[in-house]
Amino acid sequence: MNKVFEDEFMDLQSALISLCMEVTEQKISKIYVYCSNEKKSKMFNAFFDVNGEIKTLNQLGVPNNLAFQFLKLGTEDLGKLDGICKKHNMQIPTEMKLYYDVSSGKYTAEYKYEEVCSSKTQKNSGEVFLEWLNEIKG
Repeated sequence: MNKVFEDEFMDLQSALISLCMEVTEQKISKIYVYCSNEKKSKMFNAFFDVNGEIKTLNQLGVPNNLAFQFLKLGTEDLGKLDGICKKHNMQIPTEMKLYYDVSSGKYTAEYKYEEVCSSKTQKNSGEVFLEWLNEIKG
């Protein structure tokens, strides 16, 4: 990977994390961001750890209009991701799971490049998001 691509790719991921931090007024410990970025499925969503409890936007009491704006902005950023990858001739991830620990600053990301949400897998992006949410909840 070249440095310019890495910087642009990381800047976009940082923007997604920043968007998550802006959407809630509660003290967030950890942020979990899910991005489905397939040809027929683009989806952005997140859930949060607040005092050891995993919560969705709805459970945090984020007003619907703000939640919809949040989801729309995050999904629009996936289009920017496509542009960055195409510009640098890099493969476009079909799925990204981002994790940010607010207190320690620890950041990790998992990327997939094969179909995750398709007729082959019999799953849609919402189902994959909920599976990850339930996995983290334990």
